[in-house]
Amino acid sequence: MMDWIAHITAASLLGALALTLTPPGRVQKVTRLVCGLVCALAVAGPVARLDTDSLARDMALYRQRASQIVSQAEEEGKMLDRTYIEQRCQAYILGKAAQAGVSVGSVTVTARWDEQALLWYPWQAALDAPFDSGLAASIEGELGIPVSRQEWRRDG
Repeated sequence: MMDWIAHITAASLLGALALTLTPPGRVQKVTRLVCGLVCALAVAGPVARLDTDSLARDMALYRQRASQIVSQAEEEGKMLDRTYIEQRCQAYILGKAAQAGVSVGSVTVTARWDEQALLWYPWQAALDAPFDSGLAASIEGELGIPVSRQEWRRDG
């Protein structure tokens, strides 16, 4: 990169010097044209020396790495969605328990991925609380977690 900039600078300086020393008229116009061509060649020099095999290989590696990064970002996004769903469901259960007067130590909701709908949905709930039929019905009705997938523990 530094060589390229040095070549452009040298071509520009030599061109300016040549134009300064050339008398006005037709000779100066030809000198200006030649200096412009020399500067253009200095600017285009790296393109002439371009290694197309290396460029193709580097582009393939770049595309592969970009694809990996996109896949990783999609996977991380799915995990964030899962965490968000689980936390919102846990907050819902704790809120319903407080409304019902049920003392709950902690709640864990596990979400499951639906391949057809392409989304996370609440699958299972574990509560550190004595069984309460009203709260269990709310969890089933609002979150879609049937009582068979609700785990109630008396001890926190």
